[in-house]
Amino acid sequence: MRFEGCRVAIIIADGYHEHELWFPYYRFKEEGAEVIVAGPKVGTVYGEGRHGKDGLPAEVTHAVEEVEGMGLDVLYLPGGVFSPLTLRAHEPTLQLVRRCVEEGVIVASICHAQWILISAGVVKGRRITCPPDMADDVRNAGGIYVEEKAVRDGNLITAVYFGYLPEQFRLLIPAILERKMQNM
Repeated sequence: MRFEGCRVAIIIADGYHEHELWFPYYRFKEEGAEVIVAGPKVGTVYGEGRHGKDGLPAEVTHAVEEVEGMGLDVLYLPGGVFSPLTLRAHEPTLQLVRRCVEEGVIVASICHAQWILISAGVVKGRRITCPPDMADDVRNAGGIYVEEKAVRDGNLITAVYFGYLPEQFRLLIPAILERKMQNM
């Protein structure tokens, strides 16, 4: 249980990408972390679904505002299209992202969740990977677009899409363990 004593918040809204929530959720739990699912509203939200089927439900147990001051070790932002679009316009989410980046909390995002990082204003001068259709967004926000599966730039860890979750976690796990050692 390498992450015992670590607190992770995953931020989602309706239209989250199922793989990009559930793989990290259970991976963090498997390692012993306390995992909080937060969003703009408490209650049931649904994944984006595929092939005309309804998306998987997920329970948001905390409002984003409640996560402030909880002593996070990791802030994880799953992609999808609609969830990041909602979250990038949600000021409390943007404030949380800014605060976490400034305080050295590990902030990991995947796929179109990089829109949230862009809207929070935290990509300037940072190495970021993302889907190719977002490369101009990263550059226009002052970020350094890197065409790799997953990238770590200090406390910011990004990945292109769910197919590269293993690569992202190969960067994320050592970052979490480093943070845990620093906080001992």
